[in-house]
Amino acid sequence: MIDVLEIVSSIEAEKKSRNIEPSYALMSEITNEVTKRIKAELNQAVADGRLSFNETINSIGFYTKT
Repeated sequence: MIDVLEIVSSIEAEKKSRNIEPSYALMSEITNEVTKRIKAELNQAVADGRLSFNETINSIGFYTKT
């Protein structure tokens, strides 16, 4: 499960440690991190055999294995 509060906190902490101001998390930064985590979860679910996927013309479709 993706924890948005943890993502915002980690972005803020990273900026503060590098003395970047303003240290708040931008929507684009949050979205990038969420996307990265979703891709990792999807890849793991496919590797575990819980999901399958197929390539479409413009995207990738996922479905549960039954």
